[in-house]
Amino acid sequence: MMGLAFYGKIAAGIVFLAYLPFFCKRNFKILREKEKLVIREEFIDAITAMSFSLQAGYSAENSLEFAAEEAGRLHGNTIMTKELRRSVGKIKRNEPTGRVFTEMAERLDIEEIRDFAEIFNCARKSGGNLVGVIRKTSEQMKEKQEINTEINTLISGKKLEQKILCAMPVLIVMYLKVGAESFIAPMYGNPLGIICMSFCAAVYIGAITWSEKITDISI
Repeated sequence: MMGLAFYGKIAAGIVFLAYLPFFCKRNFKILREKEKLVIREEFIDAITAMSFSLQAGYSAENSLEFAAEEAGRLHGNTIMTKELRRSVGKIKRNEPTGRVFTEMAERLDIEEIRDFAEIFNCARKSGGNLVGVIRKTSEQMKEKQEINTEINTLISGKKLEQKILCAMPVLIVMYLKVGAESFIAPMYGNPLGIICMSFCAAVYIGAITWSEKITDISI
């Protein structure tokens, strides 16, 4: 459609293959962010369960095992559940709990898990109130997640508008080609028209990229 709309030939769409790596990278990033969102939510549920079990008198190691069982019951055999079970297995092999959390954070590359691992390690080394620290951390993470969810809810309508507006330029050009071909014909088959339409295509792709950055809001 891009080749037909901007150059009048379907075969001309090969020009836009240069954008394909950026398109794939962008979509991979979107999918990865969606996956991270699910993992982040499940991790918050896990440390909340861990906080409750610590308050009930469990040790940190037993609390993590309880959190893994709760994760499996609530979410099934997800990435987070597998990671928690792997961590429990490492702890049973006498690996330090702090290092287990650090390794989990490195594997999943999620900021909240990395922050939690650092806080947990500091609390363990300083001999602080581990129960209070984990409870406070889980509460703050839940608040942050709720704010992000609220932001996404508020701008979901704008994101839909953005997707519709991104499709409109190509659809308008296609409409002109069908309904008023003589009006738009000078833009095809000549050097000046090709240069003009190439410039329009570049602006169009830039506008799509810019609009996505505008609606990408997180805390």
